[in-house]
Amino acid sequence: MEASSGISNVAELLARIRQGMAPRALRLFAAQGLLPVSREDLIRVVLILAADGEPEISETAQATLASFEPEHLLAVIKVPEVDPLEIDLLARCRQDEELWVAVIQHPRTANETLRWVAHLAPPRIQDVIISNQVRVLGCLELLEDLRANPQVSQDVLRRVREFEEEFLEKAIVWAAAGDGTAAEFPEAPSIEQVLAELRAIGMRLPGGDVEPQRATEPEPDAPEELRDAYSRLAFMTTAQRVMQALRGTREERLILVRDRSPLVVRAVMLSPKLNETEVERIAGMRSTNEEALRMIGRRPRWLRRYPVLRSLAFNPKTPTGLAIQLVRRLSQRDLVILGRDRGIPEAVRRVARDTLEHRR
Repeated sequence: MEASSGISNVAELLARIRQGMAPRALRLFAAQGLLPVSREDLIRVVLILAADGEPEISETAQATLASFEPEHLLAVIKVPEVDPLEIDLLARCRQDEELWVAVIQHPRTANETLRWVAHLAPPRIQDVIISNQVRVLGCLELLEDLRANPQVSQDVLRRVREFEEEFLEKAIVWAAAGDGTAAEFPEAPSIEQVLAELRAIGMRLPGGDVEPQRATEPEPDAPEELRDAYSRLAFMTTAQRVMQALRGTREERLILVRDRSPLVVRAVMLSPKLNETEVERIAGMRSTNEEALRMIGRRPRWLRRYPVLRSLAFNPKTPTGLAIQLVRRLSQRDLVILGRDRGIPEAVRRVARDTLEHRR
């Protein structure tokens, strides 16, 4: 491979590696850092080889990457030909804060890359992510990724909640207007298809993948209309699920109220279409997200309906503190039943028995 024609040859080699067509000997030679090309182009090749399905090649490539200085990796970000996959691989190759800041701020960085970083980033990087509101708006999944980060700071959690509240206020207006929202959500690069193709030829990205957030599945004995609703929701983004929660069907709300995203769940409970019959059913569903149960417990209007109050008190997923408050408002007959229900937390059952004894 001639150095004078390095760029075109590098592009061809990268394409062949991604397609699983590069010979093993050539891949191992490149993984050792022996290609006569510029340092930036060499790093681009070694990055993809660090994900090679053959341990010898991937380990050799990873060792070669470790020999480069942080500024060498940062220089690759500025290469005009760098694409979203290479940016993703750069983010994965080293946990370096300066590198991650450059990755987060690059316009070609894919949503999948931002999500991967958000899952394990330290507080400084979390702050950079949540501050980039345009990208967060285009990938609301980042909010839940930040929340799931074991290192997440209280300040970032507060800003996540504030962002969600502001977004919900706007989403309610959009839903009431009844028009599309595509213009409101900036599109960002995605490498989902590229990652699927790499996995198909045996490549394994360092650090693993971030699972896409999908709507939870209905119970096995769910009626046909619920199954149809799940099919509509299964591959929607968080932003799309929020809009369906606000203006969709009853069946869609019953699925989305169990969503892993508190933002989606809050949208269900704020939907202008939600009625008291649905609230009662949601309060009794053991698959309901706890966020919905908390919201029901904070609404006196809903709790004035005894069936809602009872369903909430008997739901083992209801936060214990809230359940204890509700128990004291149950009828004597329900206190007897609740006090014997072993599916309920012991603290709640004890309060039920104490309340019953006091009334006697």
